[in-house]
Amino acid sequence: MHRILYVEDAPAVGGSTVCLDELVRGLDRSRFEPFVLFAYDLAARAAFSSARIPNTTEAAIRGTRELSPPEEIEIRSPGLKRTRLCRLLWSLKSYALIERPRAAWLAEWIAREGFALVHANNSVTANLAAIVAAARAGVPVVSHQRGYFRPTAFQRFATRSVERFICISRSIAGHYAAQGLPGDRILTVYDGIDVASLRPRPKPARDRVLIAWAGRLVSWKGASVLVETAETILARRSDVDFVIAGAGPELPGLREKIERSALLRDRVHLAGFRNDVRDLIAGCDIFVNSSIEPEPLGHSALEAMAFGVPVVASACGGLPEVVEHEVSGLLFEPGDDEALAGALLKLIDDGDLRSRFGIASRRRAERIFSLENHVKTIQAVYDEVIEHARRLSGPV
Repeated sequence: MHRILYVEDAPAVGGSTVCLDELVRGLDRSRFEPFVLFAYDLAARAAFSSARIPNTTEAAIRGTRELSPPEEIEIRSPGLKRTRLCRLLWSLKSYALIERPRAAWLAEWIAREGFALVHANNSVTANLAAIVAAARAGVPVVSHQRGYFRPTAFQRFATRSVERFICISRSIAGHYAAQGLPGDRILTVYDGIDVASLRPRPKPARDRVLIAWAGRLVSWKGASVLVETAETILARRSDVDFVIAGAGPELPGLREKIERSALLRDRVHLAGFRNDVRDLIAGCDIFVNSSIEPEPLGHSALEAMAFGVPVVASACGGLPEVVEHEVSGLLFEPGDDEALAGALLKLIDDGDLRSRFGIASRRRAERIFSLENHVKTIQAVYDEVIEHARRLSGPV
């Protein structure tokens, strides 16, 4: 039995937390014993506890007050602060003031708890303290890469002990290879979805095509592109409804634009944060991912595919690895609302094409993105890394 520590440093429930939940639930518990350490006391902890997955927070271990997650705001740094030198200096300062003290106590705790492996669940930059702590404790570590971050030279040096950089798409893997992480330790493991429970559902009878979007309402996710597209489509036809589910800093601006437009006001619905977002995705006729910057993979698009819903997505990041153009869905140029309108109108006008794409989407999800395949691959990584560490440690 190998005890695995999962470090989750996300300040809010999102893709990393959802994927971690699904991974640890699927582990072979006769071989691996998971334990999850949260930086913040997220509401998602209840789901882990209900599944009998041991978990705690850093504050609970140290007997201190729980940290408040930072407010979600979008920051666009001045050009000077994005230079390589400024980022390097910032990373050194952050390490001295934050990550180094955190790594010190964390290393002692990891060694004391007897973990066989540490799985840092967010990125080399977000989980730097945990990675350094694992190295100090003599415990092998793997690091999940879920976004397009740019580690500095110092951060690359500090994470040199990482045995495997697990990237959620080939796009992410290529990004980190270009950023200087060692190519022989980078591997692509697609996130998995539970295709056994996410099955196609009968659609309710209605006289309008329902187009859905779900995600965080931040600018790069491109909800505003869909709103522009909706205005174009609704100027031409009256048999379409749009639903946008999510919360975030873009919500007030989107609401204002929709309420000002007679075309949009009654046909584009802002659903806010939805606990039942999967029901919305399963029940729609077309699902849209309109990100204007590279999407690491696109978890909601994967879920739509499992439900047999055709996906129209931006041709950037990992999305072209998810959606097979003209086979299981359609791709369009990021940020091009006219191109998105053309793709949607093609599907709105052709119910048979929607059905064919939906069937192909389901098959693709089963073949490439199943949770079972994901868990088996991750467990094989654990076996390899733990065995390598055992050989290096020599005979007991």
